[in-house]
Order: sequence, then C-alpha cells, then structure tokens
Amino acid sequence: MLGGTGRELAELLHPITPEEFLAEYWEKKALFVRGTPGKFKGLFDRERFDRAILHAGFDKRAPASFGIHAFWRNRHDQYAAIQIEPQQVREALTSRTTVCVNDIGAGDAGLARFAADIKRQLQLTSPVRFNCYLSPPGEGLDTHYDARHAMVIQIEGRKQWRYSRLPAANYPLRNAIVEQDGRVRQSDGKPIKDVASPDTSQFEEVLLEPGDLLYLPPGCWHDAKANTESSLAMNMACETVGFFGILGPELERVLQGRVEWRALVPASLASPTMGGAMPPEVRRFISTRLEELQSLLGKLAADDTELERLWRRATTTSPQPAPARQTAETPLQPDVVLVRTEPYPLVYAARPATPGTTMSMVYVYGANTEVALGGDALPLIRALSERQRFSLAEVEMWTGGLRLEQAHEVLKVLVARGLLRPE
Repeated sequence: MLGGTGRELAELLHPITPEEFLAEYWEKKALFVRGTPGKFKGLFDRERFDRAILHAGFDKRAPASFGIHAFWRNRHDQYAAIQIEPQQVREALTSRTTVCVNDIGAGDAGLARFAADIKRQLQLTSPVRFNCYLSPPGEGLDTHYDARHAMVIQIEGRKQWRYSRLPAANYPLRNAIVEQDGRVRQSDGKPIKDVASPDTSQFEEVLLEPGDLLYLPPGCWHDAKANTESSLAMNMACETVGFFGILGPELERVLQGRVEWRALVPASLASPTMGGAMPPEVRRFISTRLEELQSLLGKLAADDTELERLWRRATTTSPQPAPARQTAETPLQPDVVLVRTEPYPLVYAARPATPGTTMSMVYVYGANTEVALGGDALPLIRALSERQRFSLAEVEMWTGGLRLEQAHEVLKVLVARGLLRPE
C-alpha cells in the first residue's frame, strides 16, 4: 500500500466503502475489517520502525508530539508509562514491556504523507498522525478508552483485542482506564463520575492479524494483548481538537494585530476599602474586549466566504511538509504541460464583489497553502480544478475575462506556491 494516489482511504477500508464508513461507523460504533496478509505491504515494517525512532529521536526539530514510552506494571499491578530514549527500546522489549511511539511519522516521511492523505480524503479539520505499538508475546494494555478516533492497523504478528462496539462517553476530554477495583479514572488520575465501569462480558473479541483493521471511535473501551509472537501495530489517530481548535487560532490571528488585545488587563492597587468590587478601569477593559469579540464573531458568522476559508485552511493543511516550491521565472511555452502536485482537485472559495467595499476574490487551497487571487481568475481556477494535467495551449479556452498574459501570471503563481508543477 503506497501513498500519493488519492485512494488511500478506500484501499485502507476495503471492502467497506468510505461512504459506508462515514454513514454507519464514524463517531458511532466500532468496525472490524478482515484483510489479507499483503494488504498493508509497503506501509510500514519493523526495519522502518527502527529507522524512524532513531531519525526522530535524535532530531532536535522533531515535534513535541513525538515521544517513546514503555508501559510497565507498577507495584499495584497497573500499567504505568515512562518516557525512554531510542537506544533503550531493545532493553524495554527484552523486559517484556510494550513500547509506544507517539507520532512516529515524525521519523518516517511515508507515514506522515499517508496520514496527511487520509486527513484530506476525509476533509478533517483535526490533525491525523500515526502512533506505533510494539508488544512482546503476551503483552499489551489493560482496559481503557482513548479520547480520539483510532484506526488500528496490524502490521506484523497477531494481537488479541476485546472492545465495546459503542462509545461509553461521547468525545471525552481525556483517556480513561479501569482500576483493579473496577473504578474508572481519567489519565490525569481524577475519577469519572458519569462513566460506569464496563461490562467486559459484552465486549467483542477478535484476533488481529497482518492486513486487519479495527476502527474505534473516541470513548470505546478496549484492551489488547500480543499473541504468541511479538506484535507490531499502527494506530492512526485523529485527534479530537474540536471546533475551538479551528476558531481559536483564527481569532488570535485577527485580534493579536490590535494593540488593545496585546495589552495586559490594567493593573490596580489592592485596597482594603474596595471590598469585593472590581476596579472600574478593569471592568471597562474587559467589557470592551468582549464587545469587540462579539462584534467579530457576528461578522464572521455572517460572512459565508470567510467561514469557508476557515474550513478550507483547516482541512488542507497538515504537519507533512508541502511539495517543494519551484520558481517560474522562465516564460511558460505553449508546449509545456502542468500537473497538480497533489492527487486532489484544486479546491477554492470565491468571494463576490461587495458594492462600494471589496473587490471579488478567489482563494485556492492545497500543498499546505492558501493563494489569494483576483476574482477575474475564477473561470480559470474553476477549469483547473477539474483537471489533473493540461497543456498551456489549452489555457486560452478557460481564461474568461483574463488576457492570456494574465492567465500565465496566475499559473506562475500556482507553480511558485507548489500547487502545480511542470510535468
């Protein structure tokens, strides 16, 4: 299974279609897909595991999400996790310890690209990344649930899984585990009052073999143990950032440009005569900022194009590096053929002109970037969005109100920004 085809999701879920998956399983219930031993060939293996942890483990530029943890049983016979270095992995496995590598795609470009492809094909606004679990025979993790979507992909060996078909909690804030006495607690150690201890007798049970896939929505109880041999499995996780994860950065981007929003809340001297009253200058400052925020949110809600831009930016960007940008200083010749750098149609959002205020615009997305163009480029962008490749000789038919020279300038911009490239 190789990335870059635009069919990664369909091949991953086969024989379940992506349409069936979204309609019947995504966010709703668990799904087990029996595969074939060669289904995930080329996606990952133990040799790439060793290279990835060395590459990312000693790279100071590795993201904070990358980390290697060993799970061991403490004196209370519960699993605990400690962070380890790449050179300690072999010792951990010898000690019959499960090793988890979070965001192993930081050390393997192929996995990072594959995760980015799945994100694009599901049009997800949240990050998608691969975590990897290497378990010695008979080892794994006890009953718990995760606060994220997980697609478990069995690469090598076999692993016994037990899981609840339905989530015990809808989009939980944190992971949770079941203690020895049956009580449920969050990963931060706090008890959970509104989630009951699971009835494990009602769990589904399946032996995952190479080529098999198991999807678990957030909040689905599960436990897993390697069979009689070591198990190497991938967990493709969709982090549940939620809508605020999209809106928050956008608000910060807009508001941080205003000096009033960068300023501190006014300082005031404590006084015994003030009692519990808020100082007037503090009250004015806070209420003014809230009024400005309310106004901004109202404008955003009323602007369909801005809402679409917000969504497009979130769904078309990922930590995966964008394709290398090229210079387009050389004049484009009629016999030059251009192709999309990604296996997806160019997506765009169009802003119509507003009388007396703004000119029309079209925003094009892909390759981890947003390109803003004048609205007269819309007919050209609409035509390009339907084509994987085209020659410059064809462009003259799609220019709309643009002169041919202007159309060539638009193409140069798209090439320079990495959305198109010469074939």
